[in-house]
Amino acid sequence: MNDNPTKLHNDVKIMEKTIEKLKRIELQEFTNYLSSPWRIIWANFLAGTARGLGFLIGAALIITIAGVVLTKFLSQIPFVGDFFQAIDIWIKDALAQVKNVN
Repeated sequence: MNDNPTKLHNDVKIMEKTIEKLKRIELQEFTNYLSSPWRIIWANFLAGTARGLGFLIGAALIITIAGVVLTKFLSQIPFVGDFFQAIDIWIKDALAQVKNVN
């Protein structure tokens, strides 16, 4: 074994610094989190729900904006415009039918 007291003292100081760093990053809370499978499942469920909701809202927003832009600009092109006008009329008729049912 190493009989050098200064080397031993330096090693002890390094270990103490490491322990202090681990305490600062709250390692105990993290290990408690990892030791509870239900806590991990719940946290991942909430994160997945938030991601899914964000994706849904973002996709709906982008599709709506793209639909409005395509309807406004492409409706003036002869063949493409007729197609988008037909889709616009179809959507308006479907909305009117839904409003009449309620």
